[in-house]
Amino acid sequence: MLSYQNMNQRQRQLYDQVKNESGGLSLERRQIGDEEAKAIAEALKVNKTLTYLDLHNNQIGDVGALAFAEALKVNKALAEIRLWANQIGEVGAQAIAKALKANTTLGTLYLGENQLGDAGAQAIAEALQVNTTLPKLYLRENQIGDVGAQAIAEALKVNKTLTTLSLYQNQIGDVGAQAIAEALKVNKTLTELSLWQNQIGDVGAQAIAEALEVNTTVTHLELDQNHIGDVGANTIAAALKVNKTLTLLYLSQNFLTNTGINALRQTGNIICTFNSARGRLDQQRTPSPADLAQIAARAAANAQSPPSASEIQQLRSELAGKDQDLAAKDQELAGKDQELAAKDQELQQLRSDLNSALDRIDVLERNQDASGSLSNFDGPIPQVPLATLVSATNNFAADSLLGEGAFGRVYGASLPGPRVAIKKLSAESKQGTVEFKSELDSLSKFRHANIIAILSYAEEGDERCLVYEFMPNGSVRDRLARKNNTPPLTWTQRHRIAADVARGMHYVQTAFPDHALFHLDLKTDNVLLDEHFNAKVSDFGLVRAAQHLDDKSYLRTQTAQGTIAYMCPEFLQEGRMTTKTDVYAFGMILLELLTAAKPGTRLRTEVRKAVKSQNILDKVDSHLKPTEAEQQSISEIVTLALECLDDDANDRPSFGQLIVQLNP
Repeated sequence: MLSYQNMNQRQRQLYDQVKNESGGLSLERRQIGDEEAKAIAEALKVNKTLTYLDLHNNQIGDVGALAFAEALKVNKALAEIRLWANQIGEVGAQAIAKALKANTTLGTLYLGENQLGDAGAQAIAEALQVNTTLPKLYLRENQIGDVGAQAIAEALKVNKTLTTLSLYQNQIGDVGAQAIAEALKVNKTLTELSLWQNQIGDVGAQAIAEALEVNTTVTHLELDQNHIGDVGANTIAAALKVNKTLTLLYLSQNFLTNTGINALRQTGNIICTFNSARGRLDQQRTPSPADLAQIAARAAANAQSPPSASEIQQLRSELAGKDQDLAAKDQELAGKDQELAAKDQELQQLRSDLNSALDRIDVLERNQDASGSLSNFDGPIPQVPLATLVSATNNFAADSLLGEGAFGRVYGASLPGPRVAIKKLSAESKQGTVEFKSELDSLSKFRHANIIAILSYAEEGDERCLVYEFMPNGSVRDRLARKNNTPPLTWTQRHRIAADVARGMHYVQTAFPDHALFHLDLKTDNVLLDEHFNAKVSDFGLVRAAQHLDDKSYLRTQTAQGTIAYMCPEFLQEGRMTTKTDVYAFGMILLELLTAAKPGTRLRTEVRKAVKSQNILDKVDSHLKPTEAEQQSISEIVTLALECLDDDANDRPSFGQLIVQLNP
């Protein structure tokens, strides 16, 4: 038994996901091996609501199968498990077979594309003689031969629940087909039987034909891509004259000639169809020399005596020895799990210490930046000649361009003093004279470390420029998109950015006692990062003011400007602006920080679904590898983001409340 304390981080994530899941869960193609399978199995022991689990195309072997078997003995909810395309062998199959004897809820079991041979098939057959609840069993694409088929046939004689049995692409020949045919004569429940792409020849086909004359339940029989010739086809044709229940019979890609094909078509049976997606009845093949040699070798092998009881006992002893070896290796791995768990705890402590140190450095940097930034606003914002900016940017040359947006282009330049950013408004810009004056007026009054600092401006005729402090790390949107192959933002940086934006917007809304301000274009493109990744809100061209506005009041506009993905419903549909309008946009920014995905209602919907299904970590930016402490922080931020994105403005928190919750 693997305890939660001894699980590594990925094992714990899978355990928590499976433990809390209800309905169906797909974990296919996730590179899940035996160690991860053990954690999933432990979760299945306690889960009471998961009914469907898909684990196909992973690397689960016998050790993982043993763990699942123990879980299936006690699980009372799971109705379907898909384990096809893994690495399960005889020992794993035998363990699952033992579980089938005790399990009373499993209705569908997929074990195809594994490494099951006759011993595994024999164990499963033994379980089928006891199990009374499993109707669908898929054992396709394994290594089951005649011995395994004979064992399964014996089970079919007594089993009363199995309705679907898939054995295609195995190594079943005439002997196995004969045994299955004998079972079909007495079985009253099986309706679908798939035996295509095996090694069944005319002898096996004749036996199946005899069974079809008396069987009254099988409706779907797949025998295509075998070694059946005209002799087998003729006997099947004769059986179809009697059988009244078979509706699908696939026989393409065998060794039939026109004689066999015509016999099947002239049975007078009008309910049975011969064509399938894999081929029509008239699509046959000619046996190659290799096929003929294989048929001859199989016939010679069939003529030999079956294995003796002593040989079977020896095989069982060998398998028991392998089982003991696996158990010993399992114990050895459990010891290594404990060592890894201890090292994982050490690593998490080191990460926690590092984050604490970074936070202390951040506080020191902020104190320095905050004290220095206020001095930049002393006195009115100076106007400079446009020629000065033209010269500094080499006539706004392309090599000075930092970026561009709806309002114009931004250039980097070096004026006397530190490097600056110059926003040059284009003639076609949406930001006209009114918006230009609005941004200039707003920024001239703001004095805050989380608001972009405007240093000067130029205005001559239709030419207008704003000069800002330079932000070397660009926009949050660019960093989330890793523009120019920049490293991903850490979780500490993202959390800090969120707190910075909240502080800046709280200042915007409360800086003036006689009126409130609305930014109306708050988005990750407009949140810029300085050299220490401190965030500053920019682009105040759409800012609006309202006199004496409380939490319940609103201002209405006939032209809702901004970015649709960040607009709250009441602003987008009715033009109503409140102190909670920018809070909605802030909620979308939080989701971007969490996921790095593009903003919009689709992102909000996907995150809500992830929260409801308790798998929010699947939506987190794949570049983040959060520690346990960070996972808790992520969970809190998700809750906060969805509160900000509430359709009802009254239910959204204020920026003041957000600061309290975001401050470390």
